[in-house]
Amino acid sequence: MTSGASEKLRLTVAGVPDRQLVRSDWAGVDEIGIDGVDVKLIASVLTDNGALTELWRADWMLDPLGIGQVFQRTLNRGALSAWHVHLQTTDRLVCATGQILVALFDAREASPTRGAVATVRMGERRPGIVTIPPGVYHGARNLADGPSTLVNIVDIAYCYESPDHLRAPADSPEIPYRW
Repeated sequence: MTSGASEKLRLTVAGVPDRQLVRSDWAGVDEIGIDGVDVKLIASVLTDNGALTELWRADWMLDPLGIGQVFQRTLNRGALSAWHVHLQTTDRLVCATGQILVALFDAREASPTRGAVATVRMGERRPGIVTIPPGVYHGARNLADGPSTLVNIVDIAYCYESPDHLRAPADSPEIPYRW
């Protein structure tokens, strides 16, 4: 059989076409945007002895805010940390080790995306940073076989005496997402 432009390839096994998962910029086609939430995929630089991954750069211009504190959170295999929200603080989450799923819910009354839900998967193999503005509930689940580490680069440092931190249960009926 010769391959000619006019011939149609016939198969002995019928298949089903893949559905599109990403756009040409590698953003997911199913991503529902939430106003003020930014996701930046990050490329690691492979070196002779490993890899270097930039976690935050002001010139990425994800937001005009400063850095008030940087901390890390380790989640054990299968662990869930959800839901929480800030009234003033902006979170910037990076998964340094492992793999996590970040789920977001826009609870801001005046937001054009009020009530929207979005999810982002990221990890050491698919680095990224998720910028989460005040008023967006969020949580994270570890998807890796071992521990995963989240790094948070916040604009306002945690206030021990009066935390800017509100919580809702993981199965809150007010948030239309199930872990």
